[in-house]
Amino acid sequence: MAAEKKQILTVKNIRNINMGNILHSIIRSRSTTRSMLAKDNDISLMTVKHIVDDLIEAGILVEKESSNSEVGRNPKVLEIAGQFGNIICVNLTYQDEISFLIYDIYGSLLREQSIPLCGKKTYREELQGVIEMIKTEVSSISTESVGAAVFVPSAYDETVDLVNYDLISEFKELHIRSLFEKELNMKNILILHDVFAAARSEYDSLNPKMESQFYFYCGYGVGGFFIHRDEAVSGALNMAGEVGKMLVSMDGNEKGTAILEEAVSISAVKKKMKEQGIDLHFSELLLRYQAGDKVAVRILEPVLNTVSRVLYNLLWVYNPTRIVIDSCKDSYSKVLTEHFLCFMESMKNDAIPIHAQVRQAKHDEYHTMRGCFYMTRNAWIEGLSAACIEK
Repeated sequence: MAAEKKQILTVKNIRNINMGNILHSIIRSRSTTRSMLAKDNDISLMTVKHIVDDLIEAGILVEKESSNSEVGRNPKVLEIAGQFGNIICVNLTYQDEISFLIYDIYGSLLREQSIPLCGKKTYREELQGVIEMIKTEVSSISTESVGAAVFVPSAYDETVDLVNYDLISEFKELHIRSLFEKELNMKNILILHDVFAAARSEYDSLNPKMESQFYFYCGYGVGGFFIHRDEAVSGALNMAGEVGKMLVSMDGNEKGTAILEEAVSISAVKKKMKEQGIDLHFSELLLRYQAGDKVAVRILEPVLNTVSRVLYNLLWVYNPTRIVIDSCKDSYSKVLTEHFLCFMESMKNDAIPIHAQVRQAKHDEYHTMRGCFYMTRNAWIEGLSAACIEK
């Protein structure tokens, strides 16, 4: 990993940082005083005054009399102006369903809807229909939209505005950001790899934050993401984390090597069960494996061994403080985590043992959507700060 460049602090970007911190503080508390802002952000009252005055002049903040004081003069409190806003989160990670959530800027859920795709129209036609639903819902909300997050099931290249289309073929030549910018008439739109959004949510869930975390996802697709000192490592072409494309040597594979995703995903396991004439639901297979059923062990043990070896190698590559294992099936991530912990225990007598916290993911897909919400809100705040300082 390349050495991190230290930010060269100037008067301008220090002011930008302070303004962003002040806006975050006001959103967290909903209303606060200038003196509390100075205390919370460890800056002077004069610095707060200059920044707050600019934000009020720009129409971003309003100042009003507090009604909380019972004795003496009521202090003035600062709030975000009432027209801001709501944030849209759209999930495009499934072939047969599109869902969206709309939050207010404080994180309260305003609207939620899942739309099954009928298959009678093209994916693009279905997506256009969902966007029209979103526009209808947004028009019924009194505040204006300040951003949107769209998360997708594979890597996104922002230079050409295209998503890797290996899971949803109709993403080919579909310029998602441009589409949403045009249809929603806004610039603050983030296109996020769903694995990154989940990794970010997991990383932010603990306080204090860990120095580094590798997030591994194994569901119908396989992916991963490394976050180091609060910075996501996305690689030169934003392809870092596509661990599902790794070539692995797997027990019982006649070809010698296989793509990880085609060897350990839920789809791969189901295919293996079908080939061997095993008529079970995936969840039932996991239960039988945990009970020691020989057939289930024969199916799953090579898969689990492969995942554990991959994770162990990734620990040597990244040396994270923590590794998080996730899946769309909680029972699968639980089995994967338990197997890897046993594998780590068996390797503890290596000449140079490697140590890392290992745990199953805490958050589900709903929380992943909230992770998208927070990143979009942060981008909105950064944009407000930059625009206000430029004036």
